[in-house]
Amino acid sequence: MNYAGSFFGYRGPIIPVAVGGRVCLPFWEIEGRIPTRNITYSANALDNYPAMTIFPNREQSELIWVQTWDESLMFKLSADGVNYQDEEEVAPDKNLGAWFHRSSARGIAVKNQSAGSTARYQIVVFFV
Repeated sequence: MNYAGSFFGYRGPIIPVAVGGRVCLPFWEIEGRIPTRNITYSANALDNYPAMTIFPNREQSELIWVQTWDESLMFKLSADGVNYQDEEEVAPDKNLGAWFHRSSARGIAVKNQSAGSTARYQIVVFFV
């Protein structure tokens, strides 16, 4: 097969499809909205939640990818940049060590699941 011009995702090649005069990428298109920009945050998690990381201009995310490699971490999203939602866990031995969801958030905070451990993480926030 010739995959020239294809986009590759974790499940194999994703072939652009023309729909209604425009090109659609099934993996990235979510209800007609295609993320066009992203910001990446990388660091080591602390033992307690630090101050919330607010996204630039308090902009609302479309998709969020959280990945850890060596230790489990906990994170909380904030829809309004002030109040937190429920905690989520990401463990390196579950789901490829990643959490990837459509999430409307304006901020995030991350901490180690176990005090004294150091979870290296990367968070990619996608915007439309």
